[in-house]
Amino acid sequence: MKLGFLNTGFPKITSVFLLVITIVIANIGFNYFIIKKNKARIAEMTEVINPYIESLEKFKLIVTESKMYATNWVYLQNSIDDKVSLDSLQKIQFPALKKKLDAQLLQLGKKNDSDSLVDAFLKFYDLIKVEKDIMGTLVGFDDYENPQKKFKCEELVESEILPRTQIIMNQLKGLIKRNREEASILNTEIQQDSSRMTNIMLFASIGLFVFIMIAVSFISGGIREPVLKMKNIIQQLGRGELPKEKILANNDVIGEMATSVNTLSDSFTRTSVFASEIGKGNLTVEYNKLSDNDLLGNSLINMRDSLRSYSENMEQQVQERTFEVIEKSAKLKIAYSEIKDSINYAKRIQESILPADQMITDVFSNSFIFYRPKDVVCGDFYWFTKIGDEAIIAAVDCTGHGVPGAFMTVIGNSLLNQIITFSGVTNPATILSQLDQKLHQTLKQHGNIITNDGMDAAVCRYKIGKGEITFSGAKRPLYYFKRGELVEIKGNKSPIGSFTHNLDKNFSEHKIKVSPDDTLYIFSDGLQDQFGGNEGKKFMISRFRNMLQTVQGMSMKDQAEHIEKEINNWQKDYEQTDDMLLIGIRF
Repeated sequence: MKLGFLNTGFPKITSVFLLVITIVIANIGFNYFIIKKNKARIAEMTEVINPYIESLEKFKLIVTESKMYATNWVYLQNSIDDKVSLDSLQKIQFPALKKKLDAQLLQLGKKNDSDSLVDAFLKFYDLIKVEKDIMGTLVGFDDYENPQKKFKCEELVESEILPRTQIIMNQLKGLIKRNREEASILNTEIQQDSSRMTNIMLFASIGLFVFIMIAVSFISGGIREPVLKMKNIIQQLGRGELPKEKILANNDVIGEMATSVNTLSDSFTRTSVFASEIGKGNLTVEYNKLSDNDLLGNSLINMRDSLRSYSENMEQQVQERTFEVIEKSAKLKIAYSEIKDSINYAKRIQESILPADQMITDVFSNSFIFYRPKDVVCGDFYWFTKIGDEAIIAAVDCTGHGVPGAFMTVIGNSLLNQIITFSGVTNPATILSQLDQKLHQTLKQHGNIITNDGMDAAVCRYKIGKGEITFSGAKRPLYYFKRGELVEIKGNKSPIGSFTHNLDKNFSEHKIKVSPDDTLYIFSDGLQDQFGGNEGKKFMISRFRNMLQTVQGMSMKDQAEHIEKEINNWQKDYEQTDDMLLIGIRF
């Protein structure tokens, strides 16, 4: 089929689509009218007519029950429940039902039903009067034993109650029957309209489907084949492939599109060949731009010229850079060796200022120190001395780790020597206060008045022979176990140094009476902050407490080995997070 019809066929296609839209809109409008009409009828049926019929049935039931209860009042002297029910029916049930029926009648607006129902209400009121006469006559036991009263009430049942009840029942049956017939007619009309709407929708859908199929066949017959070919070519271009197929272009709209796709394919082929030659290193290849605004072509030409200029100077630059790299590499090796030697020397210095193990074990024979720097040098340190019958031991965590932390440990160790060894201060709270002041003075001399540099510390004084521990902490706690139960004594929240905090700091003291087999621990936060486990989480303080609780039955030597093993198993291949320090003492 030739595609020339498209030049003149679009008005026809538009007319086809307009006709389809008109049919759809008409079908929707008709269906909407039917649905709205049926919706109103259904609402009337469910919300008005059916409840009204149910109320009539309820009225009918009340009349029947009234007759039954009144009869039982006369013939069944001991039927107390029936007497109560009759009284409730007259005073509560019937008035409520009457009020409901009046409202429903007002909503329905049925004059015939209104007159008939009002007449039924009046007759029922007359029936109630008769029943009340019986209720007032037969009250107590003596009334039932009185033949005159009993005979009178029996006569009222036979001559008044039963006939009146039957009249009201016949009247209500007629009302109910008439309303049920009207409801049945309305329901039939709803079903007929629904069936009519269904048939119309079915025929309209079938006709619309057939019409659309014809239109689609009419339109796609001349468009589908060339469009599919264009789609195939564009998909190949999108995948970076060069299509070999060409589309036969006719003198119409689709033909113009086909020509554009063919031109796109040719230009893509030329550009890709040019780019391929540049990629192969052929920087002399020529390229004819598609137009002055050929963005890709201009970019490739600029890239070719830039690569050509760059390649001419590349060899000389490579030689110069190679020489520089070799020279810098040699210097870096020398510098690295010097830095490594300096750090190792700093490590020896730092180790030399730590107290000897023998000094500590002479006082605390049953103890251990778990000390593991993160780097070669450490930001945590421990301090110990013995003055008379008093021993001072401290665990200190300085700001940072590595070389910066190590410098702080040297300062901290020197200041503790000044405060305790030379000045003779043994009170832990005073030690921390003077350490804070002297650190401030030391850093101030070097212009560091406002700084975050500082340290956390736990200081214990042990009175030998008296079993008394005095503890003071700066952001570090003390743990001790008495008869296997953990007691935590928290330090003050202020650190040593870190002078962005309040400079006037007070540190609290805590006295502990220790007994044989009590165990004491002071430590930095390096163990609890270590990442590890299966999910790369922190060890955390709760797991740290549980670990200490677990090892209480072990000797201090076994405790140290167990703790080191558990930390290693937790850490696995994760890098050490911080310096670790844990001091354990058993008395």
